[in-house]
Amino acid sequence: MANFDASKEWVILIPPDTTHISKAVEDLSRYIGLLSGLNGLSLSKQPAVVPVTATTAKPTPGGAVIVLTSKGGEPMRNGFSWKAGPSKVEIDGESGRGLCNGIYSFLAALGISWPAPGQEILPSSDGNSGSASCFPLTVDKSCEPSGFEDSDSAFVPLRRFIPASKETINRILKKSGIFAAWAARRRYDALVLPLTVFASGSTGRKIKELYQFAGEYGIALEAGGRDFSSLVPGKFFFFHKDYFRMLEGKRVKGHHFCPTNPGTIRLISNEAGRLFLAARGIDVFHLWPDKGAETTWCSCPTCRAFTPAEQNRIAVNTAADVLASLKPGAIITYFEKDGEEGNIPMRKNLVRMARLPEEKNFRE
Repeated sequence: MANFDASKEWVILIPPDTTHISKAVEDLSRYIGLLSGLNGLSLSKQPAVVPVTATTAKPTPGGAVIVLTSKGGEPMRNGFSWKAGPSKVEIDGESGRGLCNGIYSFLAALGISWPAPGQEILPSSDGNSGSASCFPLTVDKSCEPSGFEDSDSAFVPLRRFIPASKETINRILKKSGIFAAWAARRRYDALVLPLTVFASGSTGRKIKELYQFAGEYGIALEAGGRDFSSLVPGKFFFFHKDYFRMLEGKRVKGHHFCPTNPGTIRLISNEAGRLFLAARGIDVFHLWPDKGAETTWCSCPTCRAFTPAEQNRIAVNTAADVLASLKPGAIITYFEKDGEEGNIPMRKNLVRMARLPEEKNFRE
């Protein structure tokens, strides 16, 4: 097993003109300094951070260096790799976002963990190494993909944080700086907030702050989630029951709507346009069915001609047409299990998900 000797005179070489890495580099330097001060050492040695130039590109022999490199790709390219030797660590990212992931993967491999926002746990040294400042490097398995893989598309699988409740959303908006730092350290690439949060007049300032703090790490904000039904608000039920789904001959409120009704299509277009425009700066939207009711759709005489998956496709296509007219290049993800595709073709700005990511809570 390899070891990292934190007591050496480490220097961090950073690439020029790479965005989203300054906060992660600060963490890298600080944590190595903390490790060097553990286990009875009298002084901590925080590595110097040096921009790469013609003279620093090739460090002198014997120097202990951490070399950061980036391919300069788009933030959605979140891949990374790293390798460590006795006096040289190399961390490479597909983009600034990927380089952040590589830095925190390396720190996690040293045994540093962040179980909750505002909390950090430092490791113990390797007692068999003969040095109080040597720390074993282990494989970090704490961060798993979020389930957005789709072999049929070019949509890059990112690791996303999906809030599990309104309380979690409120905590994120209230403590956006703390959340962004924790999310970056846990290698989340994106945060998904409901469409209605962006349209709320009470959250405008908090959303701007969240954009700022998340942007420092290259964490993207995305809109939507399990709020597809918000495109047909329940307030219309009293006057337009026919917009809502039929169950055993009666129109019911909740769990989707009647996607074949022309009035419903018009309402979806209007609401989708309003919500898409309110989500300024957002290029990725998610329209997923209600949790636990993924196949619960309308049984009116017209809708009975379509499977639940096909009804979902009709509604999602309507929203996709609106998005294409308002935000060319933006995409929508939708949920559909393998084998349920049906015969209705999908718009080009739609990306299918065969499984949905787990929702999570955020607590200090």
